[in-house]
Amino acid sequence: MAKTTPPPVRPMRRSVLSVSVVALTAMLISAGSCSTQSTTLGNDVMTVGAGSSSATTTSSASDAPVGTVPGGTSPLTPGMTSVVGNPTVGPSTGGPQSVSPTPSSVAPSTSSSANDGAGGMTSVAEPCVDKEPPEDPEWPGATCENWANETPSCDESWFSEYCDVSCGRCVPEGAPISTEPEPEPCEDKEPPEDPEWPDATCKNWANETPSCDEDWFSEYCDISCGRCVPEGGLPEPEPEPCENKEPPPSDEWPGATCAEWASETTSCDEDWFSEYCDISCGRCVPEGGLPPTEGPPDCSAENLPQVTGGEGFATRYWDCCQPHCAQNGGHKCSQDGVSMTGDNNSSCNGGGSFACYDEAPRAVSDCLSYGHIAKTNPNCGGCYRIQFTGEGHHNANDPGSKLIKGKQMIVKVSNTGGDVAGNQFDLMVPGGGVGQFNACSRQWGQNELGAQYGGFLTNCTGSHAEKKECVRQECMKIPEGSARDGCFWFVDWFQVADNPNFTSQQTDCPF
Repeated sequence: MAKTTPPPVRPMRRSVLSVSVVALTAMLISAGSCSTQSTTLGNDVMTVGAGSSSATTTSSASDAPVGTVPGGTSPLTPGMTSVVGNPTVGPSTGGPQSVSPTPSSVAPSTSSSANDGAGGMTSVAEPCVDKEPPEDPEWPGATCENWANETPSCDESWFSEYCDVSCGRCVPEGAPISTEPEPEPCEDKEPPEDPEWPDATCKNWANETPSCDEDWFSEYCDISCGRCVPEGGLPEPEPEPCENKEPPPSDEWPGATCAEWASETTSCDEDWFSEYCDISCGRCVPEGGLPPTEGPPDCSAENLPQVTGGEGFATRYWDCCQPHCAQNGGHKCSQDGVSMTGDNNSSCNGGGSFACYDEAPRAVSDCLSYGHIAKTNPNCGGCYRIQFTGEGHHNANDPGSKLIKGKQMIVKVSNTGGDVAGNQFDLMVPGGGVGQFNACSRQWGQNELGAQYGGFLTNCTGSHAEKKECVRQECMKIPEGSARDGCFWFVDWFQVADNPNFTSQQTDCPF
């Protein structure tokens, strides 16, 4: 707001009443006790007296010459006239009489005297106008409306001769007279600029702060704060931009992107995340469509049969132990993981029988792989065809699970597990976690095998691509050959999918 310090105080205008009374008093004194005169000017009668005689005269423009009282009595002082209504003077008692004004239609604060051209004075109303005050160097261009609405100057004495209309002291001729105040304009008056938020608009203040409910903000942003509706109604709200607003950085996951939050966590379904990552969470589609993303392969050309059987999910393990189904002459190897052995004592029990590396999964094509599984109540040697649905069991948005949607595996039952659920197939994947038993540290001379459940992937963080690269590096801890290749298969073909869902049905075993 502009500076409101007033300029030097100017003297108040003397009212016409004051001037007239002074002049009248002077006339009475000069008249002495010679006579008492009663003068009618128009409808106003003034009686002035002295001594014991009196005279009453009526004056009009046609009755007497200027300065002469009709009827031959004493002349009035030229230029004098009553401006106080119908003053009367009490009975003559031989001296100047007191003057008692009676009500008049001429308001003292809005009248002035002017020569009527016939030797007398007439009452003239001052014009009802907005006389602008002197320009304030610190508020150039300020109008009467500004002074009246934005400063208390209308109530200050120095301002009494300015801005009569805006200050409400009078109503201009012809203007409608209403007792109802003019309504305040319904508008968004911006608050003073905040140095810490220089670009904030009324919409920002209303939507992002509690300022609308605070006293200091009561004169700002009426529309955005919902205090009024402008003529013509509220404007159509602008649609929220469809964008990926990144969430606050996480100390435990620095650098995580919207794509990673959406694909690797359940945050999209949580209240605190509702204002973040709209595109990645699938809440909207930006103008121009979604950006291209990596997707699963098109498996239609491979003519694989569609699997519509029971639903389940795949986990992973590799404990290096002799599989349950390898007892009594089954498929088992010595410590090198390649040479067959006739030892029926499992390495997990201190024996010399280990899992064979050729039981690691391998790709047949971009859309089909072979592998081995552990399951509850194993039907040893039986095979199942499984087709991945594109969703993770624990995280529906798991990016790896999405990328193997439509891919299939044929898996052979080779083991059982006390920690395996009825609808769970536990894939044999080197580096996938040792689970309940661990013969790998003995077989590989390596104790850094990742998490007990989940293996290398569970200990890797970052984006999906970063996790893949992390697991690839961890695979180097496994001896070169089919076992390490099986770890690479998990990275490349399986896309490090974390417990993906599938449908399954029994099938003939091709291996």
